[in-house]
Amino acid sequence: MDLDRFDLNLLRVLDALLNEGQVSAAARRLGLSQPAVSSALARLRKALGDPLLTRAGNGMRLTPLALELQPRVHRALDDLRAALSAATAFDPRTTRRVFRIGADDYSTVVLLAPLVAHLRREAPHAGLEIWPFEEQFEERLATRDWDLAVTDHWTLRGWQHCEVLLHETFTSVARRDHPRLGATVSLEDFLREDHALISRRGRTPGVVDGGLDSLSRRRRVALTLPHYLAAGAVVAHTDLLITLPRRIAERVCETDAVRRFDTPVEVGGFEVAVAYHPRSEADPGITWLRQALRESAT
Repeated sequence: MDLDRFDLNLLRVLDALLNEGQVSAAARRLGLSQPAVSSALARLRKALGDPLLTRAGNGMRLTPLALELQPRVHRALDDLRAALSAATAFDPRTTRRVFRIGADDYSTVVLLAPLVAHLRREAPHAGLEIWPFEEQFEERLATRDWDLAVTDHWTLRGWQHCEVLLHETFTSVARRDHPRLGATVSLEDFLREDHALISRRGRTPGVVDGGLDSLSRRRRVALTLPHYLAAGAVVAHTDLLITLPRRIAERVCETDAVRRFDTPVEVGGFEVAVAYHPRSEADPGITWLRQALRESAT
């Protein structure tokens, strides 16, 4: 398709049609008449060489090409709106901008949950999309797929444009009525028990094992889990011990079924940071979002 000959005014209609899946619903969304949207659909079909919407029973169904175009067209329009608004003052109270953040499991639980509350309070019309963190975060930021990336600082170490948000330490967790653990847990008590470990790829060892190596000691990891949110349920219903970042452990221990105790081996902490593309420093919306993240980290 020759982009120079394509009527870019049709993009808003295409976005509405792909998201609504009906001519009448798209017309209502755009504030246009149904015949006007039907005419635009005919022009889109001709330009793209695809029907886009086909009959399926009493409704309409997106074609494979339409399904492929749907997120890309929506993202392109979002980026265009953001680019046009970047030159003007950003008002969180009225913005309808959709922000996109790539984040790991820890950051989603600890930072982005309070960020959502912040947005609902200070920017009630804004949208937020949380994407699973990917190692190709530089490309995601460069192509504007993401506005920000949030994960541990070590993972972002090769990226110059990042800011540390918080420092995290570790603590251990067990069920409150564990039959063999007292109020104080010694190293021998710790090593007699089986352990669970959070590992996105199911790999061992974990942070505790590095400290044990320095003492020439070993523990038995009986279970690996990919997500922090499963940790509380597992510990509450088994005799397994788990060592978690302190802020995660505090949330896990909100139930009376589990308790925290000092890990009886030295375990280092880690820093959580946000990465951004240098061009975003001229974007008042992303500047505001980074400040909101800082406040969420306190």
